[in-house]
Amino acid sequence: MYKRSWKNLLINKRYQLQFTLFMVGLSTLLMSGLGLWVMKVANETTTVSMASVRGTPCPKVPTLTESADADSDIEAPPPVPMKLDDAAPPSAPAAPAPDEQPSGSAGSGSAAGSDSAAGSDSAAGSGEEPHRAQVQIDESSMTMMATEPKVPPDFAQKSVAHWTCELRLAHKIDDLEGRRRLILWVLIATGLLLVLGLAVYGIKMTHKVAGPLFKVSLYLAKMRDGRFDKVWNLRKGDQLVDFYEHFKTAHAGVVQMQQDDIAKIKQVIAAAEAAGAGDHATVVQLREMLERKEKSIE
Repeated sequence: MYKRSWKNLLINKRYQLQFTLFMVGLSTLLMSGLGLWVMKVANETTTVSMASVRGTPCPKVPTLTESADADSDIEAPPPVPMKLDDAAPPSAPAAPAPDEQPSGSAGSGSAAGSDSAAGSDSAAGSGEEPHRAQVQIDESSMTMMATEPKVPPDFAQKSVAHWTCELRLAHKIDDLEGRRRLILWVLIATGLLLVLGLAVYGIKMTHKVAGPLFKVSLYLAKMRDGRFDKVWNLRKGDQLVDFYEHFKTAHAGVVQMQQDDIAKIKQVIAAAEAAGAGDHATVVQLREMLERKEKSIE
């Protein structure tokens, strides 16, 4: 009985490799189709989950201007100091009062009054603006004071809550992406293991079938050459046990026929030698046949 080893697994390479490649190819097609469907579902689920996570609102960070007391606490800037020229512009001479005019000139006064009235009427009619005083600014300055708005009392807590929420959402998105990649790698690893396992299993299984067939072919080749060796039992786990047992029975029957022929030839030779015809050509041929048959069943 021969022991099973990895060196003689490929006894019938054509049969074993064809059967193994067929199983591996069929399993690869099935795993590829299943993997594409699984990844499609995983991508859709991941996309929906990411959109849900991104749509989760986080607490907003309060701004400094949102505080109710901030505007009231801001100090108003000081008034702009301005310096004016101390020298006032010369004023126009005052018109003489009507009471101070000489009485003798009443006629002329009335005439002058009429003339001034006429002049004022003509000035008003012409649209000219009356004379205004002019102010000259020699020096001006403005000082801006830096203001510090009041920080809301819950500014730190809201800021921490906002960024904690943002980090938590980012972690969830990374976790979803990591799970999607994990599914992809699991599918790839499962496919490779399945293909490798089927290849090894196919070779070993076909070896269990090819082994008995190979042994039968060897015994048939020896029988063709006139050799009837002892038929050994199959190894543990081999297939085609019933077929091999039938072959073993047939081989034993042929061997038994050879043994019967040997016994009959010996009787004929012994009878010929007893009759004194031991040197006859036929007896010589019988001796040669007896020798071949005895060697064939050794």
